[in-house]
This record gives sequence, C-alpha cells and structure tokens, in this order.
Amino acid sequence: MSHSKAKKPIRALCLALALLTLSACGGSEAAPEESALLGMPGEELGIGEAADAVFSLNYNSQASLNPYATDDTDNLLISQLVYDNVFELDDDFNLTSRILEDWEVSANGAYWTFTVKEDIPMHDGSELTAYDVAYSISLARRTDRYSGRFQCMYGASASDERTFHISTTKAHRLIPYLLTVPVVKDGSASQTRPAGTGPYMYVEDADYIEAFPGYGSSVPVERIYMKEYTGAENIIAAFENSYIDLVVNDASGASNIGYGGNTETRWYNTLNMHYIGFNMESDMVSNPSVRYALSLAVDRQTAADSYMKDGATAAALPISPASPLYNGELASQLNYNLSLCAQVLEGAGVSDMDNDGRLEQLYASQLRDFELDLIVCSQSSGKGDVCNRFAEDMDSLGVTVNVRELSWSDYLSALHGDDLDGDGQPDVHFDMYYAEVKLGADFDLTALLTEEGSLNYGGITDSSYATYINDYLAADDLTRSSESYELLRYIAANAPIIPVCFERHEVITHRNVITGMNVTANNVFFNISDWTITFSDEDREEK
Repeated sequence: MSHSKAKKPIRALCLALALLTLSACGGSEAAPEESALLGMPGEELGIGEAADAVFSLNYNSQASLNPYATDDTDNLLISQLVYDNVFELDDDFNLTSRILEDWEVSANGAYWTFTVKEDIPMHDGSELTAYDVAYSISLARRTDRYSGRFQCMYGASASDERTFHISTTKAHRLIPYLLTVPVVKDGSASQTRPAGTGPYMYVEDADYIEAFPGYGSSVPVERIYMKEYTGAENIIAAFENSYIDLVVNDASGASNIGYGGNTETRWYNTLNMHYIGFNMESDMVSNPSVRYALSLAVDRQTAADSYMKDGATAAALPISPASPLYNGELASQLNYNLSLCAQVLEGAGVSDMDNDGRLEQLYASQLRDFELDLIVCSQSSGKGDVCNRFAEDMDSLGVTVNVRELSWSDYLSALHGDDLDGDGQPDVHFDMYYAEVKLGADFDLTALLTEEGSLNYGGITDSSYATYINDYLAADDLTRSSESYELLRYIAANAPIIPVCFERHEVITHRNVITGMNVTANNVFFNISDWTITFSDEDREEK
C-alpha cells in the first residue's frame, strides 16, 4: 500500500489550534460554509513557496504528546494525526466512526452498547480492543477539556474484547455525539507518547511522526516534522517563511494572530456560543417580556461579521445554525428590531412616563429610570464592541446601559457574587453579563439553564427548562426535531439568555499547497487520506 500522494516523498505537516474550554470570557447562518476556502483578493493564484521542502507543525518539547496529559494546543493538534476519535462529526453534524461497527441504546435510553471493529492494528503491534476505547472515554471524563460534556455519564466499561458499554443517569440518546475523543492504549495515561490507531505514529526520540503502515488508507506525506517556535512573532515569521505550514487561529479570540503572505483560509464551525445572560435576582430583568424585548436589540449579524472579524455565525437560538435542529423560522422571530423592542418594552410597563426622553418603570409604586448594568470581560476581542453597540442602540430608545469591562479575575468574581468587602452584598452589581461557553454536540443546556447547573451564573430557578431539556435528550430520531423545537420555543419566549453567535475558527495554509481538505471542529485532519500536498517546482528540483 502506498502512503504518499506527493510525487516524491516529502516529510512533514501542520500546527497550532486553540480549542476553547468552558469559559465565560474565552482564552471559547443562513448557509454555513463547509470548510469555506478564502484567499487573498486581487492576487494571481500560485504555488506557495516552501522554505525547507518539508511539511511541518509547531511543537512544545516541554509538554506531553499524550492528548490526556497536556493542554498545549500545538501538541494537541499533533495528536489529531496520531489518534482516531471514537466518533467523528463533520460540519453537517453527520456522525461516523472508523473504529466502531455498531452501537445501540436500550429502550429506556440510558444504557448504550458499542461494538469495536475487528483487526484494527495499534501502533505498538497490538489489536485495538473495547478495553482501549472504554479506557480512553474514562480518561476523557477526568480531564478538564472533556469532563463538562459527560456530566450525566455513570461510566464506560468493556465486557469483552469487542464490546463496551456506557450507562447514564438519565435517558440520553445523543451520547455518540459526545464521543469525539481520542483513543489511546489501555493503561497509557502516564506515557508521553502512547500508542494509537491513527494515520501517523510517534517515533521514539524523533522530531517527526511517521505514516502508520497499518492504517489502511493513504496519507499525503510519509513524515510530518515537529519544529519548535515560541512567541507570537517567531510563530508568525516561521509560518510566513514556510518553516511551518499550517496554523489554526481563533479570529475572534484574545489570542488572535494575524498571518500575512500568500495564504488560504478555510473556516470551520465550532460549538463555542457567545451569549448575554441575565441576573434573575435583578428586578429590572426579572420579567420575561422585558428579557424578550432586550433580545430584539442585539444586532447579531454585525456582531458576527464585524466585531468578531468574520470569525462567527449569527445565532438567535442556543444551537449552532449548522445543526439540522436549528429552526430558522423560530430564530427569525428574534431578529434585530429596535422598533419592536420598544413596543414590547412598553407592553411590559417600560416607557417614557414623564416625557423626558428616557424610559421608566413603576417599582413599589415609585417611578424609576430603566437603567441596566452589563458586565463583560475586557480581555476578549470583539465582546466589548458587541456590548457597546447594544448600549448605543438601547440609548436610542431611551434606556441607559452601563457597560463595565472587567479583568478576567474581577469578571469571574462578579459572576460568582463574591463579597470580598464583607458588607453582605456582591461587590459588583450587574443586570446582564456577556459570556462564552463551549457546548457539547448534543446541545445539552443543563449546565446553563437549570437551578443546579454549573454555568447558571444568573440564578435561573425555572424548573421547566430541565423538563424541556430532558425530553429533548430522551427523544428518538423520530421525535427529536419536535422536542428540540419545544425547548427552543420556550427559551425564545422566556429569554433566560440571549444567544449572539457561534464562533468559527480558521485553518490557514500557504496558497495552493494543500487540496482536498475538509476541516471539522474536532479534527483538522478529518479526511487527511483525501489530501494532496504540492510544493513548488523549485522545491521539487531542490529535492
């Protein structure tokens, strides 16, 4: 079997990805683009220059290459080439698996059985077993990066070489969508370079990974070299000089790096949702009609296109627009509409009652100005701009919104209601907050919207959310669409949060060097067997 699509063996590939973890601040479509390919406008397409005739990625020699023992984004990107995920999920939310041949759930929706394919070799010469897969899922449950998605899982265990099981605390028929986690050798948690089943394998003490002969499909290069650059300026220079050949960038994040040169950008959808939350203990926003009105004053499209630098997709519902469960008709009822916002506010008792040009409301038989405090983390690109635009629009309606941009530590302290001065009150008052969260591919909103939810910073106590969420998670293929609609309809009407957008990240390569890429959020190298890597004629001659 041939492993290379290049005309001559080349050696190496790739770099840098920033997978957001759950956070309120982040380091985390009408027709969503699938790995949309964007180039530098006005330039003639040409072959990118390669400085060293090898394909390489950045690497941190001080960090582990074990995907369950490191948070280094460079090394995690390398690991995507070495390990198969239990399941893969493409940009259209299609679910596939290279290592599983079957999976089924019990009638009560709380017990899953998975069957591992036979004769899948691992890099150490052994054959993949259900024990390896169950072990890997158990490791994932214990890591900060993945643990949030497994809150309702009791555990994973193998019953024989081919079969493993997962049990859950409640009916959950979307468990496979959460299993986009890498598979490592059973018992390898302490190893720096554990064996996997992916298209490439680690070579002991080497500065490259090598094509795995047992993978069963071709790969574009025989070796992918690991090179080490630190600091934004050095990484940019290494990429622009083609010493590293692929980078992943969060255009809307605080870590956004600007790459120049003759490049191509492919966007992929993520599950990182930006939203505005409410402090339910604030009587200013305790009325659902008021919250619904405020949701009409968020210009999501401008937020996604301008403030997030095209690095997001506008979303009026807490589910990715790329998902088939996103309901465009329902979302349209939340479109940016300041006139309608003013009408709904008036119907909720918020209007200019004293003819001073500002809106008031009656509270305890007293007339008071309708004024809101909105907090946002100051360290995140674009988010403050979204909040300030919201404040400007509300000011045009006669509502004052005080935007307070806080440091990350102060922002977290405010969300948790810390009382550091001991006066019995939270140190920072807020009516609204801007946040970001990385959702699971099942779009389980339990952590956000239920009373005991770990991300319920606004103090939501409405038990109906849990009922709707659980009915949706328990739904089978025939009823899932209707159950998700009922959940989204209830959220839209009561507006416990205001979804703003879902992030898109970019994979940047040199112009016309790679073709055939189909990038996904969980795996930059999702279809690497279909890639072709082409160096310039000059580089071929040098080799």
